[in-house]
Amino acid sequence: MDSERKRPGDENGVPLRAGQIGRHRLTSAGRIARILAFAFGGTLILQGCDGTTYPPYRYKETVVVETPQGIRTGSTVIEVRMYKEGQSNPFARGAIHGQFKGEAAEVDLPNGRALFALLTSPSNYGWAKGAYQMLAQLTPEEMAQPYDPDNTGFDIQYRRAMALKGPQILPRMMPSAAPSHEPVSAYPWLVTFGNMTDPTSVRAVDPDNLAASFGHGYKLRAIVLEKTDEPVGARIQKALVWLNDYRARNSRLDGDTSVAIKSNDLKSNLSSGDFWVESY
Repeated sequence: MDSERKRPGDENGVPLRAGQIGRHRLTSAGRIARILAFAFGGTLILQGCDGTTYPPYRYKETVVVETPQGIRTGSTVIEVRMYKEGQSNPFARGAIHGQFKGEAAEVDLPNGRALFALLTSPSNYGWAKGAYQMLAQLTPEEMAQPYDPDNTGFDIQYRRAMALKGPQILPRMMPSAAPSHEPVSAYPWLVTFGNMTDPTSVRAVDPDNLAASFGHGYKLRAIVLEKTDEPVGARIQKALVWLNDYRARNSRLDGDTSVAIKSNDLKSNLSSGDFWVESY
């Protein structure tokens, strides 16, 4: 795995099973996952010899914003690869591990500001690796099937996602994995900067109220995903000139390089890996 992105299987540090992709809530365990991810150079994965390696794929994410001067868009390409544990690993049989590389989507706005759609979400540190498969969620009937140690539900979900053709609008909300829970956001973290050269000026943007961050007339129209053969880009470090330095120092946006997350402030919870993952 890459040095700047250290990803547990989900926000609880447990490898994903079918139907779990994109169905997470912000929890204390999620903060623990971020702490562990920040501390170590990669997730230790005990892989057996009979597991399944799925073909890597790329998808383009396009963020569409309505502004007083018309529609503005920003796109990025993300590459994903997945692996499922086999029977030779009895402690993790059927567990899904994912990796990805790419960068946040940037939308340049006519007021001189920029909107960034990150690789992570408030409740799912591995949002980018599961985003495309959110488009092919299992049905309630499929989710209700008895426990399957080989996790064949993931294969159904993966094939269904790979069969999608053309642009797909990412739903605003996704059903929770637990029937008793409310739907959860399917969107990545949206942020902006008061000053693009100052990482501590990062601010969260409400996807349902862009006007609160950018003024009257700004509205998020859609986030669109589409499979592509286009290469993964490397442009964001030109917009965020401090990104390479923060990546080299393994620093959060508040400048802190310690393991512990000391504050709930956004700048204390984001790092370079939320914006850019160069390699697996």
